[in-house]
Amino acid sequence: MNKDEYEFIETPREEQEAAQLAHLLEMDAAIMKHRAKQDARKHMVSLEECVECGEPIPEARQKAVPGVTMCIECANLSEKPW
Repeated sequence: MNKDEYEFIETPREEQEAAQLAHLLEMDAAIMKHRAKQDARKHMVSLEECVECGEPIPEARQKAVPGVTMCIECANLSEKPW
C-alpha cells in the first residue's frame, strides 16, 4: 500500500464525527418533513365530531390542531403501540 491508499482509512474520531453528522442530517430531514406536514395541515378544516367515537371535538382543540379529526381520548388511543 502506498501513502495515498491510507487517506481513505478513517480514524475512530473521524468515524464518530461521520456518524454524528449522519445523525444530524437524519434529524434535520425529519424536522423538515414534520414542518411540511404541519404547514399542509394549517389549511385543513377541523371536524366538529370525532371520526372514531362521534363525540364533539372542543372548539379550543379545533383551533389548536388544524385539521383535527379525533377527540383527545381517541387520538391518545390511536397513538398507543398496542
